Amino acid sequence: MVAAGVETLKCAQRWFAGMPFLRLTIRLIPPKLVVSLPASQHILMAICAWIALFALIHLIVIPWLRQGPNGHPVTGALWRVVRVYAWLVHRTTFAGMEKIRAEIFAGPLIVVSNHTGAIDPLLVQAGCRFHIRWMMASEMMATSLDWLWHHQQPIPVDRDGKDSGPAREAIRHVQAGGVVGIFPEGRIVQPPRQLRPFFQGIGLIVARSKAPVLLVWVSDTPNTTRMNESLFTPSRARVEYLELIDFKDERDAHVITERLRDRLAQRSGWPKNDEPQPPNEEERKAEN
Repeated sequence: MVAAGVETLKCAQRWFAGMPFLRLTIRLIPPKLVVSLPASQHILMAICAWIALFALIHLIVIPWLRQGPNGHPVTGALWRVVRVYAWLVHRTTFAGMEKIRAEIFAGPLIVVSNHTGAIDPLLVQAGCRFHIRWMMASEMMATSLDWLWHHQQPIPVDRDGKDSGPAREAIRHVQAGGVVGIFPEGRIVQPPRQLRPFFQGIGLIVARSKAPVLLVWVSDTPNTTRMNESLFTPSRARVEYLELIDFKDERDAHVITERLRDRLAQRSGWPKNDEPQPPNEEERKAEN
């Protein structure tokens, strides 16, 4: 009987050689459990299994994933993975969540945060249901992660500041109802627990877009400038969404920039260091 059952399964596999999903399912059926069933019932079992799986995915899993940033299932899946990662590896605590809009489309909005390490954008995004397009140094965007950049759509920035294209793209995105994230110190700050100067472009983007600013304070992340160490060194990180600031009546980019830095210094209690942050070893390698 067992030999007959195995032969029946082989026949079913040959019939559905051009249907990989059914073929795989048939191979997973233990012969001892179905030796007494005709081939038609084997095939029916495979079809029913895949119908049930597709129904589960389309009716439950995909709608659940669409509740994440951008309403896109892939982005939603990445966001949920990041939330689990933030808790498991960094035991991240979030404060000020009541200041965050709960909608998946929360723009126009500009998110401004201090910069403590490579994990900062992941941790800030983990607490937000809406998608944040981060302005990111172009040399740090490894080509091996092109699939990730395709879904997350960061805005590449050259550190020399000569290209105004990224600022224009950020303004367009915000004015279209999107959310842009900016680390105005421009680099990971070392030594930690201080605030370096903010680049003036942040004030220009805020003034031109006329969008409110969500001010964020990140602290207690791994004390390193290396990406791998930042990502995988356990910590007790904290992300605090400080306040939502409206600059509609202010058009002076310099004033906006300094007010944001002053406000972050007041809320964090960290001292201001007016010397620009020099590039670290990893950034120098990437730039070369």
